[in-house]
Amino acid sequence: MIDQQQAYGLPWRMLVCHKHPVSARLHFLIPEGGVVLPQALPRLAVIAADDAELPLQSHPASALRHLQQLLGIDRALELVSDFRLHLEVPGLLLPVYLAALAGYELCPPPPGTRWIELPQSIGMPWLDRELLRRVYEVLLG
Repeated sequence: MIDQQQAYGLPWRMLVCHKHPVSARLHFLIPEGGVVLPQALPRLAVIAADDAELPLQSHPASALRHLQQLLGIDRALELVSDFRLHLEVPGLLLPVYLAALAGYELCPPPPGTRWIELPQSIGMPWLDRELLRRVYEVLLG
């Protein structure tokens, strides 16, 4: 299992969004060539079944701190606990966490990233769009 984990890099991925507290406009911070940070989705990744046996994992707060340092985001990012998703890759279940930027304004996107809204995801691969759709569903119903 450790060899498989090393093959896919970090043992987690994260989606970053901002939901405006008044207008409910939803933006996603995405890197070039994908929607998750800090590394792209592994090849052959699929959404794991809801009844998949999940391995013991560390608390996502450490992943959030790591991502914030990598991106250099000074503003507070908060984990969205209602979002639960795992991707299945050969030999491994990979958790995908959701972090939300608090406040009324977007922060400047870190180098190599940009803010988009859901309609701008048209043309992206199906799995990327499905991840964004699931975030939308959790945050806006």
